[in-house]
This record gives sequence, C-alpha cells and structure tokens, in this order.
Amino acid sequence: MLLLGLWYLVKPKDAAHRLESRVDDAVALTESCRLDEARDELAALRKVPASAAQIRRVQQAISSTTAACGKKGQRARAWSDARAAMETSLAAGALDKATSRLGTFEKKWGADDTTQEWRDRIAARRAEKLLDEANVCLAKKDRACMETKLDAAEKLKRPESAARIETLRGALSRLLETTLLEGAGRPAPASSANAVVAPLRPSAPPPLTTGTADADEARKLKTEAEHELAQGNYRAAMGRAAQCATMLPGECQPLREKATRLDREFQTCMKAGREWVSERCE
Repeated sequence: MLLLGLWYLVKPKDAAHRLESRVDDAVALTESCRLDEARDELAALRKVPASAAQIRRVQQAISSTTAACGKKGQRARAWSDARAAMETSLAAGALDKATSRLGTFEKKWGADDTTQEWRDRIAARRAEKLLDEANVCLAKKDRACMETKLDAAEKLKRPESAARIETLRGALSRLLETTLLEGAGRPAPASSANAVVAPLRPSAPPPLTTGTADADEARKLKTEAEHELAQGNYRAAMGRAAQCATMLPGECQPLREKATRLDREFQTCMKAGREWVSERCE
C-alpha cells in the first residue's frame, strides 16, 4: 500500500512534466519553421488530452510564425533561382549580369552573409579579369591601358589580388623606364647653322591597308569587343572598341558608341533597383 501510494504521488508529476515538454518541443518546431510537424503534434496533444492553455500556446506559436515562415520559404526559392542564374553568368564571364542579378535579389529580399559571400566572389573574379587585361596591355606596351586596369583592380580591394597587382606595378615601372631610355637614346635630327627648324607636329598614323599587322590586330580587337558586348561586359567592350577605333574608326566607332550607350543604360537600371535582361531594363 505504501509503494502504491508513492507511485500515485510521483506518476502524475512525471506525466505532466512529459506533456509540458511535448508542448515546448511543438513550439520549438514553429521557431524553425517546421510548421507541418508542429500541426501534427498539436493534433496529438488534443488527443492526450493537453490542457486548454497548452493547446492555446501551441496554436499561438503556429499562427505567429506562419507569415514569417512563408516569406522565408519564398526567399529560399528566390535565392535558389538567383544563385543558378549567377553561376551561369560567371561561367560565361558575364560579371555585370551576375552583379545585376545579385543586386535585384538584395533589393527585394535584403542582404545577408550568403549574398555578401557572392558579392566578394564576383569582385574577386572582376579583379582577376582586370589583371588579365592588364597583362594584355603589358604585352602591347600600352602603359595608359595597363595603368587604368591596375587602378580599377586596386579599387576592388581584393586581398587575394594584392601580390599580383604589386608584380604588375613593377612591370609597369620597368616599362616606363624602358620607354624613357629608348626616347633619350634616339639620335637628334641633322641640322645646319642656317637651317630653319620647323615646329614639331604630331604625325598622323599611316593609313591601314587590308592584310597589314595593324589591321589584323584591329579586327582582332573588334572581334573581342563584339564578344564582350554579347556577354554583357560593356566596360571591357568599350575599352577594346576604343583601341580598335584608333585603327579602324569606320568599323569600330559605332561599336564603341553602342557599348557606351548600353553601359550607361545598365548603370541607370542598377541604380533604379531593376533587372537588366537582354540589353533591356525590366
């Protein structure tokens, strides 16, 4: 009888404790947006039965998190679509498109650690691309082009690019020194005491003819500019078209103007928080 009495004293407390734990677990399910599981547990608690206060507590937890969880699910689906689009753009080298897609997502759903990781990833790829272009400028001994690319890469402040930027800066300095030395070593033009020295005038570049090395280089630049334009890399297209226009203005100047116009429209579209698709702002 003594043992039976003790059992009756202890059992109700244990049962009540277990029931309260189930209620706590059901509320925790709503906090992690596992609402279907929380609703199943609510139905089970009604059959136990749980108290009216316990049932009401679970119901309120479900009601208060339904809207937030719905939005969280929509954001997750939207991010899945955005990430797939950005992966495709990066694979094609269309960094502006990837940036546009990310900006559109953040405009609607807000930024977080994941979007920041992607922003850093795109910036790193952009810096890498700029440094590749700086190498091309170096091969052509184009100091102005090289310095522009290096300045743009430095502004991105990517730590993984620091060593490469420093190396290219050294190469740029050596290129400048070589250019100055070559200029200083040129022989002065022959002259006599009675000769009249005419003012120096910049000489116009000789006209290009089809089949020359310069013409081939110009058409190569034009092809590259058209490719960059098709990929949505308008700044890169502008640079290549500008170089080409110095040699083949008739063929490359319209391409340069188109790239400039599209870049201007793209920047305006991004500032407005809209999406840039197929050379149109939507």
